[in-house]
Amino acid sequence: MNSHAPSKLIPLSFVLLSLVGCGGGGGGDVLDAQEPGLGGTITIESGTRVDSDTADDSRLNEAVSNDSFSTAQLVPSTGILGGYLSATSGIYPDSGEFIFEYFADQQDTFRADLAAGSTITVQVFGDSDFLAPSISLSVDQSGVSDSDSGAGDTALMVTARAEGPAEISLRTAGGGPFRYVLSVSTTGVTNFPSSYYSQPEFVPDEAIVVMSQQEQGRLDPQGLAGALSASSAKSLGQGAWLVRREPVGVVASQSSSASGALRDQTLRWITNLKSQPGVQVAEPNYIYRAQADRDLSSLQWNLPLISTPLAWQAAPTLGNSVGVAVMDTGLFTSTPQTYGDWHLDLNTNVIPFNSGRILDYVSAEVDIDPQFNDPLGYDNNPADPGDGKPQSSNFHGTHVAGIVAALQDSAGVEGVAPAATLWPVRVLGRDGAGTLDDLVAAVNWAADNPDIDVINLSLGGVGPSTVLEAAINRADENGKLVVAAAGNQGTDELTYPAAFERVIGVGAVDAGKVRASYSNFGGSVDLVAPGGDATRDANLDGNADLVISTWGVDDGGDFIRSYAGLQGTSMAAPHVAGVYALMKGANPEGVTPGQFRAWMVSGVLTENLGNSTEYGAGLINALKSVDAALDGSVSTIVLSSPSAIEFDRARFNSELDFTVYPEGESVVVDNVAFDPNLISLDPALSAGNSLPSSVAVSALEENVVDGQSYATTIQIDYSAGGETGTLKVPVSIDLRELVDERDAGRHYVLLVSPDESRETIEQRVVTARDGSYSFSFDDIEPGEYFLVAGTDMDNNGFICESGEACAEYPVNGLPEKIVIGEERVTGVTLSTSFRRPTIASMGLPRIGFEGYRLKNRGSTAAEPVRNLEVNR
Repeated sequence: MNSHAPSKLIPLSFVLLSLVGCGGGGGGDVLDAQEPGLGGTITIESGTRVDSDTADDSRLNEAVSNDSFSTAQLVPSTGILGGYLSATSGIYPDSGEFIFEYFADQQDTFRADLAAGSTITVQVFGDSDFLAPSISLSVDQSGVSDSDSGAGDTALMVTARAEGPAEISLRTAGGGPFRYVLSVSTTGVTNFPSSYYSQPEFVPDEAIVVMSQQEQGRLDPQGLAGALSASSAKSLGQGAWLVRREPVGVVASQSSSASGALRDQTLRWITNLKSQPGVQVAEPNYIYRAQADRDLSSLQWNLPLISTPLAWQAAPTLGNSVGVAVMDTGLFTSTPQTYGDWHLDLNTNVIPFNSGRILDYVSAEVDIDPQFNDPLGYDNNPADPGDGKPQSSNFHGTHVAGIVAALQDSAGVEGVAPAATLWPVRVLGRDGAGTLDDLVAAVNWAADNPDIDVINLSLGGVGPSTVLEAAINRADENGKLVVAAAGNQGTDELTYPAAFERVIGVGAVDAGKVRASYSNFGGSVDLVAPGGDATRDANLDGNADLVISTWGVDDGGDFIRSYAGLQGTSMAAPHVAGVYALMKGANPEGVTPGQFRAWMVSGVLTENLGNSTEYGAGLINALKSVDAALDGSVSTIVLSSPSAIEFDRARFNSELDFTVYPEGESVVVDNVAFDPNLISLDPALSAGNSLPSSVAVSALEENVVDGQSYATTIQIDYSAGGETGTLKVPVSIDLRELVDERDAGRHYVLLVSPDESRETIEQRVVTARDGSYSFSFDDIEPGEYFLVAGTDMDNNGFICESGEACAEYPVNGLPEKIVIGEERVTGVTLSTSFRRPTIASMGLPRIGFEGYRLKNRGSTAAEPVRNLEVNR
């Protein structure tokens, strides 16, 4: 971020909240209740720690070194820590009124008692004014070390080999200062806490709405537009509409500042739409992009890696008559003005022309198709028009289609299912980007097409669209498996549509079956497939591990078929779509999306690569998958969410949800075992009864002792369809980390003006005591304020940046105005954490937020106000 630019936050909620004095201490606020002011408490999330030698500590000469094993800082066995490192020292550029220093700190070392399979991740947040930092993470256990390294904002991850003490070291050798968040999670935990607000792309001045059942049949496009004060409305099917207001903003034509203002105004408009009568859903028109990377060449190492040649022998139909919809940039043709004459490796497998069938769903605003007869851009020709650039990105769909179904003709390349029927559906246009409305319309169409069996979506974004998920769920219910790329950000941030429950999210591995450096992990990954990695040659064949497939060249205006090597989860997803086509071709009636998921979670379709956080159910194996399809047997599998339960001093209750594969199968409990002295289940599970959808699990506080840790396993033996199975859920109760050890670092508590300037009006500085912070503002000018607090670990003059601890009243991500009148406001409570809420929990994305600036003393030469408030 620009460390000296003032914050331009526009809050998502403008609810006025007036608090009055209500008696009580309010976390130690014992001043006269009639005196104007504000006081309260900031609680700290369980398991939270802070680096002991941040730049803020160094500024005060209070840093405690933790740069070696002898000075290693103790961290919880599960928890989250915020920290700071820098290879050099200096002054932040363009600091404006103040001089903000950063201090050299090249290593932080921590000690933790880890469980086998525990995952240590580091998320990094640098400053755009500096070179990207080089970073390495190592975990040493009994002299055996595992490590990961990267640069910039690359997320790092290491899995503990065994149970026992570990030394965790984070180092930097170059680049500028940066903040980081280190997370330690036990085995089986796939969703790591996000330490930043997602910034999804969306089209300004557009929204996707779903109207109530009463309104859906009553309003035509003109009537709906009038009812919502919009300029136009377009039906997307199934009650969903794209609505626009004037003027229509075009992202590419806006300066960064103008684009940011348009996005803010659009979110305000959508917030207003949510409150309109008859509107059930209103969300941004998110932009999704192709999930691929470099244009290079390689050999087809990817097919034998997943045993495809052997699978062809077991399923000689090669996916014949199985329809695969590749929703992407369209398909290469040497004559893009007309339908047909496709890439020779694909031509035979593409569906014949039908003049009444729409296959190009790219709206005119993002279209580069020369055919603009339809003002919306929709037409019956999914030809990829290219973009005329020397290194075109717009033949992405051709590459994906080749991975699925390139012909097996001893020429060019071969696809996973070389006899499958290709349905090229164009949903991505300029620069490989497309919008939510087009994608929803295409999925709704495919859901009703009986000739389509699998939908491949090598695209994604971080916008969790309710309307898109509904369309995908309907496609799944109609028998279409939906496969999507897990994303190329190298983080655990959820990518949609891959993260939706009824989508098979696919991560990427290299030729050595190791997670590609860019591939996302966590909740977006159900399994992995070959995606390539240009930085590696894991099979030592002398070529970079890239996936070669069909491509096109349009540099001189002539369209010439070609081949290219790419990397990306975009390349991984079509491997899975192709394997499903082989399975469906081998057993058309016996293979369904639900059965595929049942086989997947039971490990029948995959090769186990270890850590489920990185690899999900493992690497897809075409031979094992075809064998499962031919055998036709589906063992009933029960999974739990979460897969492991962790209790501590702040949490003694948890909900355990059960998911049954295949869906709808009746499951009977045969036996239940756990330590009844440690936990209880409600309702109690009894032999002979049906398995409920969920149970409440509670730790028995009266039977556990502070300072100790306990463990048990909930084992449920069950039967279904004449078969039996067992579910095991590890449960840990860790009371070794006492409440008063929680510390999120020195906090700056601010009263901020509610206008767009977000000027800091008042400020206090507090430190943690007994696991929380107490704050007090005395003799405050009556008015409306935002109440916020957070750390400034990198000493750049901003709090609540990504990677910093942050608290906002009443809820992080949804600040509301607090009104201070003539009487004192007491008892206010906030919660601070290094985590950030998801878009789903906030309702809408938070765009352009860069933190809150610390207050100065009113002099251009003065330092920010940083005096510590006396602990109360």
